[in-house]
Amino acid sequence: MKSLTDGRSTRWQQHRDQRRRELLRAVRHVVDEHGDELSMDQISEYSGTTKSVLYRYFTDRAGLQAAMGEWAMDVISRSLDDATAASAQEALTKMIRAFVTLAADSPSVYRFCDTAVNRFAPAETGGFFNSIASLLADRLELDGEPARLWAAGAIGFVRAATESWLADPDRPEDFATLISHWLWASLPAQLGVEE
Repeated sequence: MKSLTDGRSTRWQQHRDQRRRELLRAVRHVVDEHGDELSMDQISEYSGTTKSVLYRYFTDRAGLQAAMGEWAMDVISRSLDDATAASAQEALTKMIRAFVTLAADSPSVYRFCDTAVNRFAPAETGGFFNSIASLLADRLELDGEPARLWAAGAIGFVRAATESWLADPDRPEDFATLISHWLWASLPAQLGVEE
């Protein structure tokens, strides 16, 4: 007797995953070219995809923004892979540099991720900025409520500074290094982070 999970269902899942990645890539290009305030009708039109297909893969605009946020988190996480042996301060700088590079290279995609609803709502476990705050706390090996508060505040600071900087973006490397030094100096001693 054949298993209920045969090769066909695996192939279909691979096809759906591939199609979702292709759609997300197309939407990123559309948002990058046309801006972050596009309606689903406009995204559908510019990407050459029907709205029903977008809704099938992403449910709604918030689902599409969440998927875009996951993609951005993956970009930021991958940039930290080579920082595992680096000091905590170097890891912080690499993370901020990846965040700033994403914003500088694709401001509309960055803002599309940013406009997701309830980024820091206490009951929300996901969300682009909550995910970045969690990643920051993990990479700096911070635990407990003060660490969570510091990480959320740090991301809020980086977000606000980046938004201001995007009005006239110049020298992303210098900007990322500067704000990472400021954040490092703000780490409370009781959190126990070592250089």
